[in-house]
Amino acid sequence: MWLKNVNYLISCPSKENWPDNSKKELCIVGRSNVGKSTLINKITNNRNMAKVSKTPGLTKYLNFFDVNHQYRLVDSPGYGYAKVSIQSDASFQKMMSEYLYERDCLIGLILVIDAKIGITANDLSLLQIANSVHLPVHIIASKCDKLNQKMKHQLNLQIQEIQNAFDIQNIIYYSSLDHSYEKVVDLIKLLYQEAK
Repeated sequence: MWLKNVNYLISCPSKENWPDNSKKELCIVGRSNVGKSTLINKITNNRNMAKVSKTPGLTKYLNFFDVNHQYRLVDSPGYGYAKVSIQSDASFQKMMSEYLYERDCLIGLILVIDAKIGITANDLSLLQIANSVHLPVHIIASKCDKLNQKMKHQLNLQIQEIQNAFDIQNIIYYSSLDHSYEKVVDLIKLLYQEAK
């Protein structure tokens, strides 16, 4: 089970380039090198859908993907590379603020975190922004195959803490090595159906 008929539309550095807002959008966010592009390639069953690089920070703009002519996924640049915070990265902050505050068709954020690292300070900054504009957040904890039992327990405790402070709707523990991507596909389809 994958997302079918997915097509890359456009990369946008600013709102002047956005596609029209006639379709609902889900935006995928997360730190650099966390696996956002790999996740997109996995759920679309197309290893070339989103560019994957061993060099963090390859994605610079918002990349829009059409899903079956019904809704869109938006891949955002990673943050936190080279210890640059969201607050100090002016170009990232401007682009994401425009999108998060002004995009009427945006129905939620899919925050991809590295399960081994957990929630970072930059993730918390993004959650605060999402909270301020009343956007629901859905967490995908990637690379879960690399966790031992102690690490899983620590991650669960951390996620429970932020659930009390932010509008965290769903949490999926994900690994590219198994079929957990199907849970991500189901979640995306459900969110779109609920937003129609």
